[in-house]
Amino acid sequence: MIFRTHSLKALIFSLFLTGCAVHQAQFSVPDKVSFKGTTFEKVTHNQIDQMQQMLYLPEQSVKNPDDWNQGILLFLDKNSDAQTLQQRVELRQQSFAKQPSTKADIKIIGDELRSEVIYPPTERFPNVMLEVSRGRDSQCGYGQIQFSDKRSVSAKKLQNLTAYQSALTELAAQFSQLAWQIECK
Repeated sequence: MIFRTHSLKALIFSLFLTGCAVHQAQFSVPDKVSFKGTTFEKVTHNQIDQMQQMLYLPEQSVKNPDDWNQGILLFLDKNSDAQTLQQRVELRQQSFAKQPSTKADIKIIGDELRSEVIYPPTERFPNVMLEVSRGRDSQCGYGQIQFSDKRSVSAKKLQNLTAYQSALTELAAQFSQLAWQIECK
């Protein structure tokens, strides 16, 4: 009888462990994000292989994913290549080095990869775009939250991008206070 009780406990315990091992943690994201007094609603959700991208646009705006002025993007990457935050910094620095007109500051602060970027206007996109992002590793992979703010600029009065630096720095400070929006469940 003692043997059977012990065997039954061992069987139940092994089934419990198997159940835990079979349940693979998944990213969980909200349908809405509030930032700077604005509520942003999810309007797109794209998946390519092991990566997902969601675009959130202001609740009180036209929800056109091809034409917007402010938006929050969430990127989710299962990180099957096991890239470290430092490797991600290096990849971004290499990418921005090929875009000499773009001003980018990429660094690791604590357990977050943070970036502050000013994109110049182009023929296709006639606005200056300020972009701040925060990325973290979790047991689900790599998650990143990004806020983009497009600023209109007339071609005749194209300003030096450094004129936007103080606005970008302030935006990054505000964004660093945003509660982390990506969970792993």
